[in-house]
Amino acid sequence: MNKTHAQIREESRKIEDKWFDEWNALGGPESGKRPDWYYEDKIHDLYTEWRQSLEVGDRVHICCYSDIEPATVIKRTKSSVTVRYDDADLDPNWKPEFIPGGFSAICTNDSDQKWIIKEDLNGRTETFRWSKRYGRFKNTSNEFCEPEWYKYYDYNF
Repeated sequence: MNKTHAQIREESRKIEDKWFDEWNALGGPESGKRPDWYYEDKIHDLYTEWRQSLEVGDRVHICCYSDIEPATVIKRTKSSVTVRYDDADLDPNWKPEFIPGGFSAICTNDSDQKWIIKEDLNGRTETFRWSKRYGRFKNTSNEFCEPEWYKYYDYNF
């Protein structure tokens, strides 16, 4: 059975708690000592396992630098996933709020975005290959494919 993000996050929190317990046992920040990399490696392995478990029909998101696009896995091989990009419409109940600043304006509620996501059976497709170096699926444009359906538009970029 594939683990959900909530289950992965809970396991990750338990590992982080162990790290802090060990760090405090070593004397905390004043000691200058840190627990070994075992904990960071365990968290990395946990998320790598989650990313590798993608299957056909899973909803994913594509990290395109600061923007994030929703997609659905439509094909899976040993070393790649092919996704179909989905549609996302801005929720009419959420409106971006801008103040003067930056190059022109700054969106103050950027992190509170609400999107209505739906499958697009005619959406464009793209293949992502497994990268051992990064421990995730990656395309030739250095965009990553991650589990869970999600949309984000960076109004401040």
